Amino acid sequence: MGLRESDLYEGGRIGGEPNREFLLSKDEIEILPSRQVVDGKNVPTAKSNGKFLHSLYSPLREADSAAENIKKSNPGSSACAFFGFGLGHSVVSYAKKYPSDSLLLVEPNPKAFFTALTCVDWSPVFALKNVVVALATGADVVVSLIENLGGLEKCAIVSNPSFTQHASSYFCALDSQIERNREKDRINKATLERFSKIWIRNISRNTKSIEDMENGRAAARRISSVRDYEGKFSGRSFVVLAAGPSLSEILPRLAKIKEKAVVVAVDTALRACLRSGVEPDFIVLCDPQYYAYRHVAGLSSPSSVLVTEIASYPPVFHFPCREIALSASNCPLEKLGFGETFVSSDRNRGVLSSGGSVSTAAWDFARLCGASEIYFAGLDLGFPGNETHARGSTFEEAVHSSSSRLFPAETSGVSALFGANMLWDSDYEGERILTDNRMKMFAWWFESKCTEFPNVKSYSFSKKSLKIPGFSVASVEEFLNP
Repeated sequence: MGLRESDLYEGGRIGGEPNREFLLSKDEIEILPSRQVVDGKNVPTAKSNGKFLHSLYSPLREADSAAENIKKSNPGSSACAFFGFGLGHSVVSYAKKYPSDSLLLVEPNPKAFFTALTCVDWSPVFALKNVVVALATGADVVVSLIENLGGLEKCAIVSNPSFTQHASSYFCALDSQIERNREKDRINKATLERFSKIWIRNISRNTKSIEDMENGRAAARRISSVRDYEGKFSGRSFVVLAAGPSLSEILPRLAKIKEKAVVVAVDTALRACLRSGVEPDFIVLCDPQYYAYRHVAGLSSPSSVLVTEIASYPPVFHFPCREIALSASNCPLEKLGFGETFVSSDRNRGVLSSGGSVSTAAWDFARLCGASEIYFAGLDLGFPGNETHARGSTFEEAVHSSSSRLFPAETSGVSALFGANMLWDSDYEGERILTDNRMKMFAWWFESKCTEFPNVKSYSFSKKSLKIPGFSVASVEEFLNP
């Protein structure tokens, strides 16, 4: 808040009465004596919006019981995050009972925190080795702090409706992001169980392919790492091509766009890009599955750099290109049984933050290269005009090539539209767009990165795409003729 400690006291004198300017008003909270007496004094309780935040009869016993139940419900936890806390009785009790744990205290209204400090002795809390107080921080920051405490498996979450009612919209948004992370963790666990054998096989074959290329036993192709490109294009504009329907709108002008920007194509957009007569500067392919390789199978882009990872489907390493730049694998190499030396060598290639989509990896690669502005074409994260993919993309061509009189291409399109849990949201013009929870999770990832890296400006070339907070809309005409 930019405060000095003396600001919190009347007259700026430390040790004086609390400065009422930084405390909740009587209309916001009512501090009352409870029936419980300790050392001759009534333990304080409080009411807000006509509801008691703590027990009127025994707030300390209530707090002790709550602290014990937190640990019983989360036996493997080593940290606890309190979303709101009233006067802090339960926080203090938890600190006393589990002094070796870490604490995260989340409160969007700093006045609520300072008010609690004037009512209850928080000394046991601040005696802990690791305690973080997140006041008026974004929900994405809170999620990052939880990850730093070991993630949702190690950090218990306490969200008492009585303590969150004063900022229900904030805590609702935070709960939504926490649930998205839970879903991501569930998906990652299921993915590991299903694909671990395939990943190990791919990594073993690709390691040999790299050795053969480096030792002249296979077609020569330079092998580098994404770290080699760190800051190499500082201040340049990047244009990332995804395979959403709106990609078709800019393909006729792609050659001119390449004259002004570094062009990065995700694997799904490469076929449409090449059909327009343009080889991108970089191609990003980070999915180890065979179906990801199908997007580039049979294609060639001799002037491009292919950005991929060691677990990619093996034929990817034979894709005709100028160079292969390896990033650190998104696969959990330690859990797959690879040794510390191998894992460390892989990490040294440079990490691309993955939000579950190749487009997120492409954004992070552009950022790592030093991009000042990142423009997206085809990042629709939904189905504008009920279209599913750009014309000329691998998906669209596969649908048409496999269609028949009894199973026309439109049938596949309908399946893609309504095969998931669909919902309505808004595009950049405020109009409705059909999307799903998976694509909304990608949008949240981009939103969090915009907050984390405010110096990197992100844009969408299409107004009809799912609106991503933190992104702006730019027309191709404005980009080419500023």
